[in-house]
Amino acid sequence: MRYAFTPEDEAFRQEVRDFYKKELPADWGQRGDQRQDGASRDLTKKVKKLLAERGWLCMAWPKEHGGLGAPISRQMIFAEESSLRRFPARDQGVSFLGPAIMSHGTPEQKERFLGPIARAEVSFHQGFSEADAGSDLASLTTRADHDGDFYVINGSKMWGGEIDTVDYSFLLVRTDQEAPKHRGISFLVIPAKTHGIKWEKLENLGGGTQNIVYYDNCRVPVQESLVGEENRGWYMATTALNLERTMVEHAVNGGLMVNDLFEHLRETGQLDGQSGARAVLRHKLAEMAVEIEVCRMLSYRIGWLQAEGLDLSYQASVIKIFGSEMNQRLSQVGMEVLGLYSQIDGKNRSKKHVLLQGRVDHNFRQAPGYTLMGGTSEIQRGLIASRGLGLPRS
Repeated sequence: MRYAFTPEDEAFRQEVRDFYKKELPADWGQRGDQRQDGASRDLTKKVKKLLAERGWLCMAWPKEHGGLGAPISRQMIFAEESSLRRFPARDQGVSFLGPAIMSHGTPEQKERFLGPIARAEVSFHQGFSEADAGSDLASLTTRADHDGDFYVINGSKMWGGEIDTVDYSFLLVRTDQEAPKHRGISFLVIPAKTHGIKWEKLENLGGGTQNIVYYDNCRVPVQESLVGEENRGWYMATTALNLERTMVEHAVNGGLMVNDLFEHLRETGQLDGQSGARAVLRHKLAEMAVEIEVCRMLSYRIGWLQAEGLDLSYQASVIKIFGSEMNQRLSQVGMEVLGLYSQIDGKNRSKKHVLLQGRVDHNFRQAPGYTLMGGTSEIQRGLIASRGLGLPRS
């Protein structure tokens, strides 16, 4: 199947490009290290507000929840063009928490959260993974015990972003200690400034930062904090995880990297060389370009499935595996193209030795995490086997 966009879709694509050209600096996203300085964060917030005013952040959401009721194709185009400009338009609230609340939340919860998400008024920290419950997420031990009309939360989470810069923490907790591990889990959303929340900051391989978050006797109201039904939070979590795994950004980011590498070879006079080693690298880049196009088509297929209201449970795993492992292969090819210079990151003071703004080094260090976050490749293959092929669980 060949996916095609309508003339109206393409007109919208140009509108998004014109918007980013006007609102973002020409060099936005050109650094290999993540933009985490104060000025960049302030500009990100400002531009997100402008996007929200246009209704673009959640345009495929129903109008009653703050969206435009637009086709999924428009949402995909917006995601693609945002990624091409390396702008983080799809945060956790927009991309998967909001849709999960839309599917499982009460009318009061939808009114409380969906409008503010669409208006870029709130931000979130994700509290899923734990030190001993990453791939086997259902083995989490963070617990929320009843104390009258309140939960008392104790435990820890990691790898979910930076809780010190957001408004809310959404987390999975065990509310029934006797139930089988996939049951007895509840989904909570609590203020990030809740008394008893403590955190430590650590740098990740990609040059960004993450938090280890500790919930120490955090006392929160049950009625305000619980999203969906108590002890059925796993179903809400799988909705969120399926959406987290369906990233059109894999193909876009890969395409940007291949273009950068080809341009480097062209500028350095190596594109047409007869050297056997250089010919091998050119062939490897060509193979990656083909893989990127496959990844793009898989992403478009996810969009089509969403538009048709069809199941994403194992299809999301297909794109998750292909996209994350493709980016790992591409990062290795990038290191081979740049040679020893590929090990110099964008923060190095000797800028004359920094090639492609250090993005190859950044991608090489960040790529291993792609096959871990959102569920490891092993977990994804198991989901494809059981849900897609109907094979028995081992």
